[in-house]
Amino acid sequence: MLGLLSLHAAILPLTPPLYAGRPVALRRGAVSSCDVPRPPSPPPSPTRQIDPRGFVVPQLGDIVKMPSKWPGEYEVAQVDYVQFIGARGAYEVDLLPLKPIGKSLYRLPGRKPASIRFDVAKLGSLDAEYVAENDAYLINEASLLPIGGKKPENVNVTAAGLVEYEELKASLLLEAALLGAVGTVASVAFFDQDVTIAFASGAAAGCLYLFLLQREADGAGGGEGMGKAIAAAISARLALPFILMCFVAGRQGGVLNAEGIVTFSSVPRTQFAAAVLGFLTYKAPLLVKQIGRAIKELSEEDAQAPLTAGALPTGSLGLMVKMAQQGAKQREAAPRSTADGTPLHRPVVLCGPPGVGKSTLVARLLQSRPDRFTFSVSCTTRPKSGAEVDGVDYSFISDAAFDAMEEAGELIEAAQIGAYRYGTSVGAIREACSGGKLCLVDVDMPGLLALRARDDLAPYCVWIAPPALDALRTRLERRGTETPQEINRQMLRARDEIEQSLTLRCFDKIVVNDKIDEAYDELEATLLAL
Repeated sequence: MLGLLSLHAAILPLTPPLYAGRPVALRRGAVSSCDVPRPPSPPPSPTRQIDPRGFVVPQLGDIVKMPSKWPGEYEVAQVDYVQFIGARGAYEVDLLPLKPIGKSLYRLPGRKPASIRFDVAKLGSLDAEYVAENDAYLINEASLLPIGGKKPENVNVTAAGLVEYEELKASLLLEAALLGAVGTVASVAFFDQDVTIAFASGAAAGCLYLFLLQREADGAGGGEGMGKAIAAAISARLALPFILMCFVAGRQGGVLNAEGIVTFSSVPRTQFAAAVLGFLTYKAPLLVKQIGRAIKELSEEDAQAPLTAGALPTGSLGLMVKMAQQGAKQREAAPRSTADGTPLHRPVVLCGPPGVGKSTLVARLLQSRPDRFTFSVSCTTRPKSGAEVDGVDYSFISDAAFDAMEEAGELIEAAQIGAYRYGTSVGAIREACSGGKLCLVDVDMPGLLALRARDDLAPYCVWIAPPALDALRTRLERRGTETPQEINRQMLRARDEIEQSLTLRCFDKIVVNDKIDEAYDELEATLLAL
């Protein structure tokens, strides 16, 4: 057994984060942090609440980072509501996304945004300073960088991308205008003047909407250099359909009825439909491009980068179908049984911070249910010692054989301990799975990601969590095998790895090891149901 220590942690922040923000009041219901006075609150108490799984629970008004739609990246948000979900034994929070306004400042938009609900396990702490004159929070943006940092910018690639972006904007606007013009000319031959004017007005409104949408995208980094008039028009762009209908209704006698209420009942259905169709013409060029790109991606295997962490998808339609195709390939690639009909199970990866009791749970599973559980045999370059048996305790191989396995990509993980090397091979895991039992695997985060990347293994991943951070540190100290410096180093590394694992959604099951018997029963029941 390899026995490499998993350095994941049961919480994201290891120490209470330093938050600064507006004072907020605890509430029944849903009082928003943007409904309270503006001045910054006094420093929070150093005592932070811990949920049953060991994650720090943010407080109302805290500034946190939440996973972005891009893998490994984060966005800034403010905690608007905190609640405990008894059925899951976990805390969830409602977050209000903050908008960047430049110079590392983030604030709520003019209107309260729609809240987003997250499990506290997926959030990270941020140091935030409230800047009253900007009504915004000053954030250290280095803490928002992807795990492992950003790749160095290629100036040539960036310049080419900007040129392509400008060309795309111009082509979409030109194609929308041409389509609107063609539709207007065509409507003259089949409809009366009022319908033609309604369609032409809708097409013009659609082009204006597309232009303002492009300008909003240009100012996503903070809107610097954008005139006040353009900024105001962008904010009001959602009112364009209403303005369009008011114009069409006005040509039919007005938009107010006898009671002074706005109504569009005077607009004939043909004119209403023409105005709507004209407005939506701005979407047609983009839709055509998406369909064309999807067809290309489906017809050419290498037309799109693989769907891995860090690879950006292209056409959304092609992406959707490609994901479905890859899912089907994975299901087909993962055999359900061996040639003689023996059931072939998924390997089970057990991860957890040192001292959490993971080895105890694994040993108990193997001892209590040898008919259902087995363990993959790791390989090593050290010689046998004592009563060790080759292929049972370890697979004892030469340095040359170990090098060959590494070069062939057959090792899920490898480590140097003293003068010898240890590794977990794909072949050993596959062989253990082919015996009709559930194979228990102990690897660190790179090994876990390597396993999940393989179509033929598809591991089931379990996170063993301590009841609280203090309990984890206490268990490490009681073991007496690590120095205080080593414990601190492990805890700091654990913070980084747990953020990565949560961002990439690596775990299928979380088991809190508060009481060993209860944790074992939950783990055994979960694995036997696979």
